[in-house]
Amino acid sequence: MPYPKLEYKYLLPLDRIPALRRSLLLHMQPDKYAKMSPDLEYTVRSVYLDTPRFAAYREKVEGVRVRRKYRIRAYNDASAGARAFLEIKEKVGAYLTKYRCGLAVDAIGTLIADRDFDRHVEKKHGDGIHPANAERFFRDYDRKALRPVALIVYDREAYTVNGFGDLRVTIDKHLRAARTSSPDALYSDGALLPVMRQHCILEVKFTRGVPGWLRAQLEQYQLRRLALSKYTLSLDAHAH
Repeated sequence: MPYPKLEYKYLLPLDRIPALRRSLLLHMQPDKYAKMSPDLEYTVRSVYLDTPRFAAYREKVEGVRVRRKYRIRAYNDASAGARAFLEIKEKVGAYLTKYRCGLAVDAIGTLIADRDFDRHVEKKHGDGIHPANAERFFRDYDRKALRPVALIVYDREAYTVNGFGDLRVTIDKHLRAARTSSPDALYSDGALLPVMRQHCILEVKFTRGVPGWLRAQLEQYQLRRLALSKYTLSLDAHAH
């Protein structure tokens, strides 16, 4: 079972990224996925789903304490054998828990149609990933009448540190989005429009606390915690 983490978010001006990056690299290193790329970042692609009355959007705007978002996520560019994940992101106050399961990108539409979990869902599990999460996802998919509403894409720098629990810091840049009604739109870049031009989103995820050196960096850059949501920002940018 996944365990809840605290998630703090900050709005970071783009011109402060190089200095913050240098500070992070004194204590952390790019995560294993960023290390696979020459520029030490990767692209995150998500099709978000919502109810006909946009319950997930409204619950975030209204500050509902217990809420869930549903998305289909993949990474980088389309390629043969590319993987995707069905995800439920559950927030209880400031605590975040993710439920995920993996499948091939090419199987997304077929799985939605036939619900053959044994055939399409990967048997891998760990760190919130488990094949049983497919049934959890589709129970809500049917009960809430979920359907795709937005494709959201950004470029991520991710940093981890071996000596301090599971602290993770990400810098999410070049946020862009498009409205969509297709679950297969993960690589449909043509309609994407910028959501943020001068800022990015800095996220700090942890369970044991934020170390002193990182708190000092946040104070140095005068960063203040904000209730940021890429999903609500993107829908607002598209005049939801």
